[in-house]
Amino acid sequence: MAAHRVKKLSGFTVHYGPVKASDIPAYLDAEYKATLEMRRKSFTLIERIVLIPVELVHALKPAIMIIAALFLLGGLGGPGGYWANAMNYGLFAALAFTSALAGGIILNPVLLPYVPGRAFTTKGIIIGLAVAVTVLYLRGYDLHTWPGLIETVSWLLLIPAFTAYLAMNFTGCSTYTSLSGVRKEMRWALPLEIGMASCGFLGWISSRLIS
Repeated sequence: MAAHRVKKLSGFTVHYGPVKASDIPAYLDAEYKATLEMRRKSFTLIERIVLIPVELVHALKPAIMIIAALFLLGGLGGPGGYWANAMNYGLFAALAFTSALAGGIILNPVLLPYVPGRAFTTKGIIIGLAVAVTVLYLRGYDLHTWPGLIETVSWLLLIPAFTAYLAMNFTGCSTYTSLSGVRKEMRWALPLEIGMASCGFLGWISSRLIS
């Protein structure tokens, strides 16, 4: 709010009060004088964790559709029958995507101050790579065959792309991002995330068809 414009247009005087509504009584008792603590908004671990359910609700509907599609597509190709492949490759794809959701929606806000990088997308990619390596290690990746190598590389692209996108969405929940900064990040982050996800998805489908 521009105090000088309010004064000019209405004649009212603007007082910049505390950030939290709970501090207003103390602010009024101090005759419109805000302390340094009143001017600051914290963003502690608890304050970040309580935002996780909000992000989960927003992502739930599209996530269910994507998980179902990945499970069904996992049945394509492969050495066994359709449902045997779906229970192997499709189920892993669904779990891998779920791990990306957990990285972007849960790990990102929890680890936000400790992950390198200023951009939320950068933080998301770092978290996503860590999640992808962990998931692939637990699965037991196969780099000795073309299908195994392509599948591994595909998930190293897909998981960080999804995690970075979800991490970037968290800017709307944070206390220190600006509209101009978010727009600047989106101009380079969205093409990067779309490119990574597209290459990863095409690679994964290819790994299924050449099995």
